[in-house]
Amino acid sequence: MIKNNELINLIENKIFLGDGAMGTLLQGFGLSTSPDLFLQGENDFLEKIKDIHYRYLESGSNIIQTSTFSANEPKLSAFGINDIRDLETINYNAASAARRAISEFREKTGSKRIILSAANLGPTGKLLEPFGDLSYEKAVEAFRRQSEYLISTELTDIFLIETMMDLNEALAAVEAVKLADKDAAIICTVTFNENGVTLMGNKTEDALKAMLEAGATIAGANCSVGSDKMLEVVKRMRQSDKEARLIFQPNAGIPKMVNGMTVFDETPEIFAENVKKYLPYSPSIIGGCCGSTPEHIAKLAELLE
Repeated sequence: MIKNNELINLIENKIFLGDGAMGTLLQGFGLSTSPDLFLQGENDFLEKIKDIHYRYLESGSNIIQTSTFSANEPKLSAFGINDIRDLETINYNAASAARRAISEFREKTGSKRIILSAANLGPTGKLLEPFGDLSYEKAVEAFRRQSEYLISTELTDIFLIETMMDLNEALAAVEAVKLADKDAAIICTVTFNENGVTLMGNKTEDALKAMLEAGATIAGANCSVGSDKMLEVVKRMRQSDKEARLIFQPNAGIPKMVNGMTVFDETPEIFAENVKKYLPYSPSIIGGCCGSTPEHIAKLAELLE
């Protein structure tokens, strides 16, 4: 893994391009997103995961995220997966798929573009105390075990903590990564409504300050709202901290049910036109979340050119 200062040097005076959705693409192919599919060895499912990573690389991504969003102990237990060896297998196979995509892309294209594999940490699926029964300390421990194992695989470069509705859970994940490797490069994002407030009532400015003070190298927002509505969060974060390295990865619009399928209403062109409005606020990373596809990311790549 690269260190915090190395990520800072890589990204200085640049805008990196993230990837887009994984789960919504899999659902579009009629595939399940259940983590137990990662328990098998090489199979068609893992090949599809690798192929989606590869398509994002073809679109111009500098950062692709491992499919380890749900691969922490509390979340896996909800799927009836309780063996620590299964947790390790899931994390390994997901990280391996991303690494294989990078290797194949380099081999086929000869590209020298900076590409980083981000070990993805998502929510536990449980509410932290006092709203739920998961203590802050137990959340830290769960994220620490996942982080330590991902580091041990030597398949990832940085950490990306995302889609945290509770700022305290985001901070628990940052603390856990720091316990696993005090110099790790960490990106951290939480979700806000269009007014710039988290589900738990944290304001944009306070959340950004807390994430950075906890040790995040880059912090920002993802998911929850479409690319048009996230602009207000972008503005507030930059206004609150002129020097912070920021990341924004919105959804491709609002989800709708069409013929029993969840679809998002922003075309790649609309998505890119909205994200273009973020650029005056000097983000370090832009990308997509739910509903975004390799085509959406390709349009963002055109912006950065």
